[in-house]
Amino acid sequence: MDSITQMVLGAAVGELILGRKIGNKAMFWGAVGGTIPDLDVLANPFLSEAQSVKFHRGPSHSLFFSFVASALFAFLLRKYFSSDLFYNKWWRSAWRLIFTLLPLTILGLVLLFGWGSLSPLVILLSSIALIWLASLAWKRASVTQEKVEEPQFGEWYWFFFWVFATHIALDVFTTYGTQVLWPFSDYPFAWDTISIVDPLYTLPFILLVFSASFYRAKSSVRYKLNLAGILLSSAYLLFTIFNKIHVNRVFEHTMAAENINVIDYKTSPTLFNNLLWYGIAETDTSFVKGYYSLLDEERRFHPLVEVPKNHDLLLRGAISQDIEILKWFSRGFHSISEENGEINWHDLRFGNIDFTSDNASQASPFLFRLKKNEKGKWKVLRDRPEFEGEPGEIFRVFWLRIRGQK
Repeated sequence: MDSITQMVLGAAVGELILGRKIGNKAMFWGAVGGTIPDLDVLANPFLSEAQSVKFHRGPSHSLFFSFVASALFAFLLRKYFSSDLFYNKWWRSAWRLIFTLLPLTILGLVLLFGWGSLSPLVILLSSIALIWLASLAWKRASVTQEKVEEPQFGEWYWFFFWVFATHIALDVFTTYGTQVLWPFSDYPFAWDTISIVDPLYTLPFILLVFSASFYRAKSSVRYKLNLAGILLSSAYLLFTIFNKIHVNRVFEHTMAAENINVIDYKTSPTLFNNLLWYGIAETDTSFVKGYYSLLDEERRFHPLVEVPKNHDLLLRGAISQDIEILKWFSRGFHSISEENGEINWHDLRFGNIDFTSDNASQASPFLFRLKKNEKGKWKVLRDRPEFEGEPGEIFRVFWLRIRGQK
């Protein structure tokens, strides 16, 4: 999920575990812990394009990480709370200054050098900015609680363990793939029930958790508001599972009605919602994909588009470690095309939001270009397709498709 959602989840879990002891500081450190696993993107400059897609949601998104890293962060927070730094007003002022200046500094670098060159910092930028907002709640801690009770090491350990574990669990519901069992297995768990950005999951959660921060640490209203946020978001996840079951049946019915011999298939929600779903089926020589909204009058995926596999293009010597990573990442749902002597790898597991033209709706959000370097070895470069139409028109048509009107 997006970093905002993960920080809200971390804040809510942190509050549930230590809120009665340390008040808004539990939300603050929960929000910090909620974004730590996603900071694996900071390793991107040191990895190839293919290696980066495997490293993301890899080690930092495993249960192994949750067990081990929780001890490290518990040790650090235990030392911090028991030291004079915790009570030093100059130290707190320094932190507030850092949270204020660092986002502005990074934003300046982005404006000077562009997003492409600093793309690993995008999540860091948003995370630090949100941590700064969370620190405003920290500033109010003296108002919302009578006394800070210093948590023990074991309490901090389980605090971070559950913040990390719930982050990982939420990511499993998305399409990208999460290596929960690393280092014992690199299998990418992905249940494909919720989009990586879903306002209906996030916004009510934010409202309830933020509202809880205005009550005293041991207030029953505070506890109930935070718990309501956790229960409501969990109920929404359950709703997405039932949607997934229904959508799978509709997709199977559509394939049977079209007499398409399906080897394997996947369905997943499109961005920003859980009403419009994308489905893709593998056949012997091609993939067939289409869209279905829960608000469509007819229960079928339409229109159906056939995409040739063209996997034979890889038999021309395009073999490398990076290409093996792409095969692992795409899990077989990829097509190959050739353009101007270059081989293009299209990961077809992800739906689109551009329905302004037939060509746009057939585009793949994950596109990799395979090029040979001077030594004759294949190099993988990720290409991020740009919208051809006007953003306003794209989102207008997308909204109509969600409502079943196109």
